[in-house]
Amino acid sequence: MGLAKRIVKQSVIVTIILALLSLLVDWRAKAFLFLKPSGNPDFIPISIVIGALIGLVNLHGLIWSLERLLGGQRATGKLVFVSMFRLVILFGLIIILVALKLVNLLGLVAGMTVVFVILVKEGLKMARQQ
Repeated sequence: MGLAKRIVKQSVIVTIILALLSLLVDWRAKAFLFLKPSGNPDFIPISIVIGALIGLVNLHGLIWSLERLLGGQRATGKLVFVSMFRLVILFGLIIILVALKLVNLLGLVAGMTVVFVILVKEGLKMARQQ
């Protein structure tokens, strides 16, 4: 199984578990009042899933860019433009979701962190093997 497929598979599994576990927590309890400024606490489970999806889409874009770059294609203006456009779209999407209060910011960050941690773990594992 390829590295990207392992990362996606593990990210999906961990994200689902984390989102399900977050359903068990009463985020409106007084102990979690510090979460109020980051958005609606009821949206934490779905925010975790959306954050992981954003992380996986970004990972796919990075893989696409690296394949083009390492596959013999020079860093053309088109490749740079597509990479910058992807970044602007992702930031814009996050800003819109947070501004419209459709997600909880901490849940979004937690979901993106899941993908990042698994990416680092798998990268270190692969580096040790080589």
